[in-house]
Order: sequence, then structure tokens, then C-alpha cells
Amino acid sequence: MKVNETTLSAVPNVASKAAQGAEQKEVAAKGTVKDKVSVTTPQQQAAIDGASASIASTRSARVQEIVSAVRSGQYYPSPQQIAQKLVSEAEVEARLRAMLAS
Repeated sequence: MKVNETTLSAVPNVASKAAQGAEQKEVAAKGTVKDKVSVTTPQQQAAIDGASASIASTRSARVQEIVSAVRSGQYYPSPQQIAQKLVSEAEVEARLRAMLAS
């Protein structure tokens, strides 16, 4: 299928992106290129940083607990949980193979 303006206009996002691309080419040709940058506000960035630090520290603490339990010989993973993880990973892999095969 040949792509032209008529086929692009049928898909709104593609049409608008194509128009934006054309506008950028025109601006570049004129030599007046203006960059657009989107930056989060300081409050948003602080919230993002706080959430990241909280997740990292929580995960780190949990990993340390498991490492200590394994080293002391007190870690006994559930055979049912192990089996469930293996089965779910196999299901995901089978679905991916089926999707790629079609």
C-alpha cells in the first residue's frame, strides 16, 4: 500500500505527526529552528525522586532479609510458589512464541 496524504488523514495521530514533521522541516529550511523541551515541575521531580528512593530502600531491605535467611539456613521457599512461577513463565513464553509464529 502506498502512503500518501489521503491515507495519513484517515489516522489522526499519524496525520498530525506527519504535519508536525513537515512543519519542522519548513522551520529547519528557514534556519529558525526552535527546540521544545518539556520538564517536570520541581514538586513533581521531588515526588518522583522520593518514590524512587522509597522503592529502592524497601527492595534493598527485602533482599538483605532473604540473603541473611539463606546464609543462616532458615530460608525455605514454598514448593508451590516455585512451581507456580515456573508454570507462569512457561505460559508467557508459549504465548510469545505463538504470537511470533503467526
